[in-house]
Amino acid sequence: MSGHYKQVASKFNKLWSFTDEYKAWAVDRIGKHLDLKTSDIFVDIGGGTGTFTDLLSTRFKPKKSYCVEPEEQMCSAARSYKSFETICGDAFSFTLSYSKVLFKEVIHHIEDRDRLFSKMFASIDDGGALLIYTRPQEIRFPLFEKAKEQFYVNQPDYNIMVEELRLAGFSVEVVSESFTFKLPREEWHAMLRSRFMSDLRSFSDDEIEEGIKEIECESYTLEDVIIFIRAYKA
Repeated sequence: MSGHYKQVASKFNKLWSFTDEYKAWAVDRIGKHLDLKTSDIFVDIGGGTGTFTDLLSTRFKPKKSYCVEPEEQMCSAARSYKSFETICGDAFSFTLSYSKVLFKEVIHHIEDRDRLFSKMFASIDDGGALLIYTRPQEIRFPLFEKAKEQFYVNQPDYNIMVEELRLAGFSVEVVSESFTFKLPREEWHAMLRSRFMSDLRSFSDDEIEEGIKEIECESYTLEDVIIFIRAYKA
């Protein structure tokens, strides 16, 4: 998995930005569900190049923000921001105190979630919260069928994560929301060819091209359904 993000690090922001309206919506919803405040110490686990860490830190102005990212190329890009501190490491190695934690589109890459959630519960401040920003297994992006099948296999059932969090001691709330937007044909095809999702990394160039032919149209409507799992420590 690290090899995939090493390859896309230089173009990661472009691939995953979608639209400015999408980014504004995501920042607004994360801030609301995480209840991010100026008194918080905020940690963005798997924050990549730091785009959303910066947007959230600039908008909600927590007392301290960290972007924790294991891939060095991603960390190098994140260090260009001044609104947070970048730490090149993973969720298990981060040991500083914090009150609010975000896992945005990364939880499916983390193994041994039971141990992770227990560690988080022990480390997070009383009254603190953890937010997982993830998707259901049946994605509504205009992907070719084999890509949808691959996504389904790789994406854990969010209900399992809810139970894991409760077993770790958290109280848990789940909300599903969606944002719909359009992308031009050339942009969506370029994203697929660049394998903007790790689920596409197993497909050859020829398979990607065949997949594009399968879904060919002039423009694409994307409905991004997001599952917000908020776990809080009373």
